[in-house]
Amino acid sequence: MTTDVLNVSLSLSPILKIPVGRLALDGNIAIFEYDGTFSTSGLGINPTFGAIGPGLVRPRDRGAFRGLHGVFADSLPDSWGQLLLERRLRQAGVALHGLTVLDRLAYVGRRGRGALVYEPSTDEATADREVNLDRLALEADEVLEGDENEVLRRLEELGGSSGGARPKVHVALDSAGRAFAGEGNLPPGFTNWIVKFHASADRFVDIGPLETAYAEAARRAGIDMPRTRLISSLRGPGYFATERFDRGADGRRFHVLSVAAMLDADWTVPSIDYDSLLSVVRSVTRDEQAVLQMFRRMVFNVLALNRDDHTKQHAFILDHEGRWRLSPAYDLTLSSGPGNEHYLAVNGRARSITRRDILAVAGEQLIDAPRANAVLDEVAAAVALLPSIARDFGVTRATLAETKRATEDQLSLLASFKTSGTQ
Repeated sequence: MTTDVLNVSLSLSPILKIPVGRLALDGNIAIFEYDGTFSTSGLGINPTFGAIGPGLVRPRDRGAFRGLHGVFADSLPDSWGQLLLERRLRQAGVALHGLTVLDRLAYVGRRGRGALVYEPSTDEATADREVNLDRLALEADEVLEGDENEVLRRLEELGGSSGGARPKVHVALDSAGRAFAGEGNLPPGFTNWIVKFHASADRFVDIGPLETAYAEAARRAGIDMPRTRLISSLRGPGYFATERFDRGADGRRFHVLSVAAMLDADWTVPSIDYDSLLSVVRSVTRDEQAVLQMFRRMVFNVLALNRDDHTKQHAFILDHEGRWRLSPAYDLTLSSGPGNEHYLAVNGRARSITRRDILAVAGEQLIDAPRANAVLDEVAAAVALLPSIARDFGVTRATLAETKRATEDQLSLLASFKTSGTQ
């Protein structure tokens, strides 16, 4: 197939779809033109795009997302979702080398993360039905092992827009853990969630309990988290599930934009540091509490050794009145990062980060020393509980030992420069 032009809209509810503009290609580079009526909506799709008006908008970094604007590249699957899409297209006889970024967006159609939708689309509606998570996890294993049978269609329907490397599905869950495919007419008591499965390449066999423990520790550290839960499994230690913050009640959808997409910056390589990230949060939200929240997340990532903290792991949500706010935190777990370093540096350091480094960033962001020290101590107290929290969720002895060793090392670095007054 060849897609020449895509119409882009914000689908905010089953009955409210707002035209945003049109996408086309100039050679291998995408060009975007706003719909003439979009400026009257009071909304935006990227606060760094500038004024909404006539004229063509081109990507600021043409190499970051294969010639596509970051805001639209956010809709595309990566890793697991990309694997599913490409396997299924090959199965259908589609030549992948001939696919453009617009073709890929057409396959996403209405199923992407957030509220952006693309037409004409070649996606297929997900059939509303109850599904078995253990069966889906087994089928995900089959796909990772190279099986290209009918399970591809089921998994691609449920997780084809997913980001991240681990197998996952987008389903609705109720309080008993029953899973339902479909986003539209959900049965009473069901809400939209992402459920992650274990993969053979995962560093930890008990990654589900471990990520659940990290989410609970982050919550105790004062970090804004979506609802999370550990779903029991007949196949292993259980599945981590997190409620989707891009979906609301009654079919509502919210536009979500990652920092990588907002800046048109390739997230696979370090491009900014935490000081710059905090400045972006202030500029976009105009909310000092949001800046302090991101500072708290920085401290947690350092102390809990979550080094997979690249710019796609931080995002903003546009509410239906046109205001941008910081999204809840997500994808928090024990991770080594590239070369055993953080993607985002703290005071110029990507490892062996001390209290002095954290307080230096606080000073640059005009966060006073007493408040910064209070955040440090609050987060440290929560991270110190991580091993016991993980034990309660059934994390194995070997993973517990590694978690304890990693967090104790970070907490000792925190204590290497202790101050309660000036910086």
